[in-house]
Amino acid sequence: MSEKNIFINNIKNQQKLLYGCLDRLLIKGTKVALLDFPNHNNVGDNAIWLGEKAALKKMGVNVVYQCDIYGFSEKALRKRLGKEGVVLLHGGGNLGSVWPEHQMFRERIIQLFPDKKIIQLPQSVHFDDDTQKARFGQIGRAHKDLHILMRDHASLRTLKELNLNVELCPDMALAMGPVAQSERPVVDVVWLSRTDHESTGEKSESFSFKTEKLDWLTGEPGRFYSKFSPKFTVRIRRIVQSVFRNSELIRDHFWSINAASFDLLAKRRFNRGTRILCRGKVVLTDRLHGHIVSTLIGKPQVLLDNHYRKVGNYIDCFESEQEAIFYVGNDKSNIGAKVSKALDIIEKNNKND
Repeated sequence: MSEKNIFINNIKNQQKLLYGCLDRLLIKGTKVALLDFPNHNNVGDNAIWLGEKAALKKMGVNVVYQCDIYGFSEKALRKRLGKEGVVLLHGGGNLGSVWPEHQMFRERIIQLFPDKKIIQLPQSVHFDDDTQKARFGQIGRAHKDLHILMRDHASLRTLKELNLNVELCPDMALAMGPVAQSERPVVDVVWLSRTDHESTGEKSESFSFKTEKLDWLTGEPGRFYSKFSPKFTVRIRRIVQSVFRNSELIRDHFWSINAASFDLLAKRRFNRGTRILCRGKVVLTDRLHGHIVSTLIGKPQVLLDNHYRKVGNYIDCFESEQEAIFYVGNDKSNIGAKVSKALDIIEKNNKND
């Protein structure tokens, strides 16, 4: 489908900020290692990966090593990167105490490579525990060339308080640019609702609109195989992760076999996410990348929030004045009215076409 993206100026403005930030930190021809591939079914994290790869390619930066947190090899990274290469840490929303496995990996990398420039690609930050926050501050300050990019002002303030080198930068998924809508709508509203521990809790809501409620961590409506595919792929992924986690020899010498599938997996997951969102005329979601991917495909949105206001903080920072983006936070009393306004925008655009 070739429908004009209603957020094209929004996307271009964020891309300009994003590349401006990266251009200050990386130069053409730089060798980089990109760490922490999101080897799971969350569409948003995989969208970020695809945006990272697109941005680095456009900048002429050479990705010579990549891994997930289970396949990391210090030996292989140093061999591929050489003396002048830069270590990049995957962006997202896992800096802090919400996703401890990824935070421990991040801290390990910072400590392992005091001799390397390290760039943490755009993240949201949330610490439930002041002790863990202080620990990260101590680890970060001990590194002399650590640069941390933040997706919102709240995250920026948190790390500035720790005296870390931080800078604002939009989410890396925006580097992909506008994406064509892959399906025609079958319902008024796709309600993409978190089912993980970032959710504020499930509440049933009744609307007068035809609504389809789901989370993109699991299956995809209308596709029989997708009921079983996530469970099957999770089992395969865990087997592969176990092999790499338990064998230093395999991590050191066969890392590229694992890494060869990363972009294909990310694209497959991203395509599944866009098909899900395209099923609705409007997207209702509490996922930040439910919002960002909807922006890339040009869908009007009504936005709830996760338990630490990740969505609202991003909106406040980069997108506070968007006509077809309605932020309601966790006040669900006016969702119906906002959905009606979003649907009116669709109707108005259709009449103008």
